Amino acid sequence: MNPLVSVVIPTYNRGWCIERTLESVFAQTHKNIEVIVVDDASTDDTAERLAPFLDKITYIRHSTNQGIALQAEGGPARNTGIGRATGDYLAFLDGDDLWEPDKLAVQVQAAARFPQAGLIVADGFPFSHEDGTILRSSLLHDYGDDFCGSLPEGAVVEADLYHRLLRGCVIDTPSQVMVPSKVLQTVGNFAQHRADDYDFYIRLAAQFKVVLIKKHLVKYRVHTGNVSGPVAMQFFQFTQPNLLIRKKHLKVCRPEVRPLVKQQIKEGLVTAAEKARDEGLRGQRRWASRFLWRLLMKNPFEPGSLYVALSLVGLWTPGWVLATFRPVTRRMLRHLE
Repeated sequence: MNPLVSVVIPTYNRGWCIERTLESVFAQTHKNIEVIVVDDASTDDTAERLAPFLDKITYIRHSTNQGIALQAEGGPARNTGIGRATGDYLAFLDGDDLWEPDKLAVQVQAAARFPQAGLIVADGFPFSHEDGTILRSSLLHDYGDDFCGSLPEGAVVEADLYHRLLRGCVIDTPSQVMVPSKVLQTVGNFAQHRADDYDFYIRLAAQFKVVLIKKHLVKYRVHTGNVSGPVAMQFFQFTQPNLLIRKKHLKVCRPEVRPLVKQQIKEGLVTAAEKARDEGLRGQRRWASRFLWRLLMKNPFEPGSLYVALSLVGLWTPGWVLATFRPVTRRMLRHLE
């Protein structure tokens, strides 16, 4: 079996590393590939860096940047690449990440073994661009341990990832995934908003099984260009996008799944409120207040909104008042469970 794999690489201002990324693609042991690089209107030397590869790649350049304008990261560029792809499979690779030489070969073999799967996910590790330090042992988070933890390196398992994805994204980077092209006829392309990859995975997992490969095949480069602010603050950037994805999914999911989705919306609000409150108590009170106020205004009638409101009020309430009314507050929250 030697299917054509379309490798779609969205990139923006990655001239400093795009050559290494492409070298990792052309080093693949699975040689039947087409490589589509979509430049989202870079302002650096990306075009010049790509010039030596033009006989091996399809190069598309957006006239204006679409990812930043829509806060959609690489989604619009990936969709452009999907539109030009002709392969049996689509494999996505961000312009700053790297693949091990057997990445595509292993995924193609897994896809042949599980032909009904809609998403084939490889493991890997994040590494620091500054010094090469491996920052975590896996890109599959806790879910990988649940299903692959006791299995040997190289194990391949098929799993139902749907419910787990509703609780949060467990795939670090689109560079891990390969999808059969035919499944896009069912689920569509990437959405045009932040956390577009998470939304894409949920839609896939709602209709298809997911294959997990316990093998380090992806190197996810962590640098200042893809990490916005301190780790603690990164959580808040995706709170509202993740809530919007779950609320959107609530409208179309199967009836038996709706209670779970509603619960995840509530837990998302409560967790965000708790984390923001903690930041406020550590000296970021004005920032936390603005965050909680915006969160409440965008989700005024959702389960968990009362907790957001109480967290906001609590930031500006004297401690003795909080101590006095804490029993009443706890009863109110229990009543809403």
